[in-house]
Amino acid sequence: MKVLKGLLAVCVAVLALVSPSLAQEESKMVTGEGVAVIHNGQKDIARDAAIQDAQQRAVEQAIGVLIDSQTQVENYQVISDKIMSQTKGYIKRYNITNEVDEGNLLRVFINAEVSLGKLSDDLSAIGILLGQMHKPRTIILIAEQNIGQEYYAWWWGDIHARQSDMAVTESVLMDKFIEKGFEMIDQDVASKKLSVSNPYKGIQSLSPDQAKTIGGQVDAEVVLIGKAFAKLNSSIGALKSAQATVSIKAVRTDTGQVIASVMTNAPAVHNSDLTAGNEALKKAAKDAAEQLTTKILAMYAKETGGTRSVNLTVNGLNKTQFVKFKDVLRNQVRNVKDIHERSYQNGVAKVSVDYKGSAQILSDELSAKSFGDFGVEVTGSTANSLELKITPKQ
Repeated sequence: MKVLKGLLAVCVAVLALVSPSLAQEESKMVTGEGVAVIHNGQKDIARDAAIQDAQQRAVEQAIGVLIDSQTQVENYQVISDKIMSQTKGYIKRYNITNEVDEGNLLRVFINAEVSLGKLSDDLSAIGILLGQMHKPRTIILIAEQNIGQEYYAWWWGDIHARQSDMAVTESVLMDKFIEKGFEMIDQDVASKKLSVSNPYKGIQSLSPDQAKTIGGQVDAEVVLIGKAFAKLNSSIGALKSAQATVSIKAVRTDTGQVIASVMTNAPAVHNSDLTAGNEALKKAAKDAAEQLTTKILAMYAKETGGTRSVNLTVNGLNKTQFVKFKDVLRNQVRNVKDIHERSYQNGVAKVSVDYKGSAQILSDELSAKSFGDFGVEVTGSTANSLELKITPKQ
């Protein structure tokens, strides 16, 4: 019985390895209208062509959800060649809602469920979505502990646990993010710029604020922080069963905003403890990378196609000027959807703006705007924040 139970445990572990994790993809229901010419009374052929046309119109609408119209126009040929040629790959299901015969024309109307996850991945792969976000640079700061290791290892400061080679989790994340078109900062390049203070050297799990500090030193816009851990579950004869857990957050370095977070688990079986741990870490890291890139791209798509939050820090204004600044910002600056006052103290105001556009465009708008007896000067900017200074009107 013990032998049978042992074999059953191994079988369960092996089945877990070969069963792919099914991440839920975000999708959207859209309508599409397609038209085709009826040749020689062959209505069935015309219907197939009209359905295909309707599916393309549905995917075009889904692209419009992800990126703005100007970007669609600028990249029309690329989108047409690389995206529209594989329309059916984005349509999860559809149904015909109406069919109208107009002499020699057949018009078909459909409701279609379009996979936004796959669409955003492909838009990213051809550089459109990430280009809209000015290709933010990403660095990985993950502490990892494999089977047989006494301590967690991290490259950005710890001395006794430092490793010369990239850890398994970081290596998998790097490969997957590059595959999706992300611009990554290599740790060897970063380590030459990095000056980590003593309190940070012993920290195996960074906070978003600490990630901001380190990421800012190496010119990264996004930092992946977290931990990866592998442990031995059981041994059955020569086989070792390992389990890995990976938890990661993606943090913006200019605002400290957490834009995505994941926690994944994966098993592995091997006759070597270390190899079993490595394989489990690879599987958990691969799953984490898939989920992270999907979530980050969804955030980027939302911001490029809709509104984004831009943080404003305004220096040198009194309370009356602050009231005027908010009024002009809310009512006279184009594409400002809402403003949120965060704080006002000692002449420094902090405001978060829901804005349809980039921080750079908002910067140009504010520089050219008159606020009555004063104006504003942009003294600093990032992808998601602006530093402003009040200037008296000349």
